[in-house]
Amino acid sequence: MAYEELKVADLRVNQANDRHGEVGSEDLAIAELFRLHDAQMRGLAADISAEGAIYDPPLVMLSDDGYIVFDGNRRVACAKLLVDPNRASSVGVRDFFVQLGRDAQRQIPTRVMCQVENNSDLIDSILFRRHTGSQRGVGQLNWNDRAKLNFVERTGRGGDINVAAEIETFLAAAERLPEGAIPWSTLTRLLSSEAFRNRAGISSAGHRFRLTHDHGAVTEALHRIATDLSNKVVTLRDLWNNEGKRAYLNRLDEEGVLPHENERLQAPVEAAAALRNPRRTQPRAKPPQTTFIPADAPRIQWIAAQQRVRAIWEELQSLTFREHPNATSALMRILVELSVESYLAEHQLDVPDSLSRKVGTVSADLLRRQIIDRPYFDELERIRRDDQLISVTSMQRYIHSPDFAPMENELRVYWVRLGRFLIASLSR
Repeated sequence: MAYEELKVADLRVNQANDRHGEVGSEDLAIAELFRLHDAQMRGLAADISAEGAIYDPPLVMLSDDGYIVFDGNRRVACAKLLVDPNRASSVGVRDFFVQLGRDAQRQIPTRVMCQVENNSDLIDSILFRRHTGSQRGVGQLNWNDRAKLNFVERTGRGGDINVAAEIETFLAAAERLPEGAIPWSTLTRLLSSEAFRNRAGISSAGHRFRLTHDHGAVTEALHRIATDLSNKVVTLRDLWNNEGKRAYLNRLDEEGVLPHENERLQAPVEAAAALRNPRRTQPRAKPPQTTFIPADAPRIQWIAAQQRVRAIWEELQSLTFREHPNATSALMRILVELSVESYLAEHQLDVPDSLSRKVGTVSADLLRRQIIDRPYFDELERIRRDDQLISVTSMQRYIHSPDFAPMENELRVYWVRLGRFLIASLSR
């Protein structure tokens, strides 16, 4: 069994496809597939266009005139018409594929991963197991209703509405879209079931996208979720199973991000109606900062040389003050040193012999370049020179002193005082 990426142009729709019997040419074979399965062919073509890929490799065999398709003829026929709509057998089908090409957000696939076999008996054995029923367990068992429901609950796929697309439209109308693109697949998986969607204040019951909680609270929650996914603070790997989804939503709940019970509406309302009348019951207090790098911190444009400092930055976005005060204080100290060293190396500045002097050299250069102002420079000077509770000296004690323990409020204040400096240093 071998897999090769082949050009769509080199694949041949099977003129003797078992779906329709033998016909005289490849174009006639394509026409027969549309005659017998028009609606399904159009749905398949729309999916290939939207995804920009064919996920299930066709089964093919090399011949004198390219590779004959034995399984996957519908996929290959759609791919060929997406590339060249003029090969369609009717004006209606041609116009449909022309429109798909115009609307495509992703590149139409011109190469496809295929399973290549050179033994016709082996190919027939594969087809027998794929297409002649379960054969008492030998062939493929179709999912029953429970299995289909389990899949939808786990992945969020298979519903009649695209929840991720609805959320993006909602945030766009509220002017709360994140800076980067929202990964729909990750957002769909996170909000895969009605229970998870309700925690974010939304519902898709009855195939309608509605809000279950106060408009403003839902907007803020969805904005935070979309921002986390867009910035890869949370990835598909983190949300692969329900345990990971609950852990992330629980973390947001602890931070006060998710809608509160007292913000629940008496009855769900259509999202469009909520946008037209965005009433708020009361102003919502900003949740307290729970990690050293807050969720709304500006994005850093990382470069290859900053690989380790980026890893530390991302760890400090997830380690909470309450549960990991010692790890946070140690990594904070390392982050400050690596940040200034990164800046010194980039700008070829003389490297002083202590962290305090390194901070002073970098802050002076940032002032010279007008990236920070004089009042903030003076504050940085006090931080690095004085033996205060919030100072470079105190950061050193977090590492070396057996008695000097970090407190949650102190660590939060360090970000307030040093956050601008760290962002400026790492942004170079």
